[in-house]
Amino acid sequence: MNAFRDDAMANVFIYPIEGEAAKAHYRTAVETGVELETVLPWIRDEVQIADLRRCYPDGRCYAWGVPDQGDNRSTWNAMSENDLVLGYRNRSIVSAATVLMKIDHPSLAIALWGNQTEGPPRLMSFFDKPHVGEVPIVEQMLGYLDQEFSGFTRLNPEKCENILHAFGSLEIFVRLGLRYDFPFNFRHSE
Repeated sequence: MNAFRDDAMANVFIYPIEGEAAKAHYRTAVETGVELETVLPWIRDEVQIADLRRCYPDGRCYAWGVPDQGDNRSTWNAMSENDLVLGYRNRSIVSAATVLMKIDHPSLAIALWGNQTEGPPRLMSFFDKPHVGEVPIVEQMLGYLDQEFSGFTRLNPEKCENILHAFGSLEIFVRLGLRYDFPFNFRHSE
């Protein structure tokens, strides 16, 4: 992973992967990544184009978006570069990555994921190549994560403080707490 924010201002965001369409979009946009050349024609802002090229020199980008509804915009507005974003499904973390940049772009969202009944997932975050793999949220992790998350969520600041106190940084939490540095069979089990 790239650099995480190691200070008391660290934020963790959880995005759900709910439904078959979301699972398919997740495989494409998060697990595999999207060719940058598919994304760039939709971007008009030269600074954003330069930032995307800088963030993804190999030409493959990783992104997820949420619709502009409910509390999503205020949660998304609180997200900053170097925050941690976790993919969540069925009481498990399925990916972990560092936010590189974010863009509000409805037409790009439709191009990548199609329109959805709740609107396009226009509030997009771009992140580094994620750690991917199912990590069940077990009892030992409840001081850091909840077992259930509903919708796009900012992790309670107290839980972020617990993570930083126990692990020293979000990066160490991802590597050791979520065990993404360990072979799959050594990870948490229920």
